[in-house]
Amino acid sequence: MTTKAGAAGILSGLIATLILLRPRVFGSTNWLWIAVTAAALVTIGGGWMAGRWSGSVQPVRCAVLGGLCGGLAGAILFCLLGAGVAGVTAANGQPQAEVIAEIVNRTQWMFLILFLSGIGLGALGGWLAHPRNNGQIDVFDKSEPQMAMNAALTVLPASIITAALTAGVFSHLSASIGINVLAMPLTVSMLLALISHFALTLIIPHEAREAEHRCGMDEVKMAAYVGIGAAPVLATLLFLVDANLLANPRVIIALLASLAMSLKSLQTLFKTILPGRDAFPIPQDDIEAKLFGSIADSHGSRLMALCTGCGLVMVLPLHVTVVSALVNLSSAQNIFLAQALVSSGMAAAAVSLLSVIYLFYLNLGRWFKRQRATG
Repeated sequence: MTTKAGAAGILSGLIATLILLRPRVFGSTNWLWIAVTAAALVTIGGGWMAGRWSGSVQPVRCAVLGGLCGGLAGAILFCLLGAGVAGVTAANGQPQAEVIAEIVNRTQWMFLILFLSGIGLGALGGWLAHPRNNGQIDVFDKSEPQMAMNAALTVLPASIITAALTAGVFSHLSASIGINVLAMPLTVSMLLALISHFALTLIIPHEAREAEHRCGMDEVKMAAYVGIGAAPVLATLLFLVDANLLANPRVIIALLASLAMSLKSLQTLFKTILPGRDAFPIPQDDIEAKLFGSIADSHGSRLMALCTGCGLVMVLPLHVTVVSALVNLSSAQNIFLAQALVSSGMAAAAVSLLSVIYLFYLNLGRWFKRQRATG
């Protein structure tokens, strides 16, 4: 379900970008509003497709998948166009330090507007898509790439590391120009960390209920460990960057919320995952199970889909909070082209790296399985 929602989000984001890229859009107020309306309708349509393609009969799940689609569409629109728009600022006569602060803040606000609007519009489309069949339950296709847990496992560590990098980069920039520019980037990075942590916290018990063998439950157990460690790791990294950040009210609230989710994952581990794991029989080849899990039985095309989704969410937090602002502060002559090239280049590099690693691991697992069978 999540894979199809992600595909709908990518498609919607690209179409919305193409609509807003028309040369006449920014030359006329009327054309701008027409294009914005069309992009909003595309996002609603993407959410509708996500809900319909998922096959879900639950209105809440359809809305969530639509929101995922819309949020991804908004993020893509930001990376390819919105960040560049935020970098074009009329700041004639302002001191250089104030120009820097304005660009940084406008970049972060642009992301929040596009991302949160996308979630809302996509959720509306997803809710409209559900078939309104009462009393039915969703049936999950286990043959599809298990994108939800893998993407959440990727984006949460990426968001935590990004939060620490954001604090370091913009604290240094604030000290250099004499104006505090940390507030907005830090807020956005903490928000992304909380959203990704919340998603993983919801996914862990669901995946534990859907697990069909011990290897699958071991993967859920690993996800639980990531969720449990998220809050203390985030607090530790922020302390190492600047201990004063732990006295920031926004950081305190975020860490308390993250701690609550870590404790929830700890509870799920002991009440659901470990008992469920013990209930499954030990695999016939315990060594293969420990080294490779069930990857030897995977399909290369499904792994590539996983790598694409995970690669996108791996670089998204870093680009949104740090890289996009730095590109806007650069002396690039065409800021729109620079933003598009940097964001797409980062995504392509992440997807390629993950693909190489996963395909190598897949073939290694298959080779090991053949050796064990013939040996």
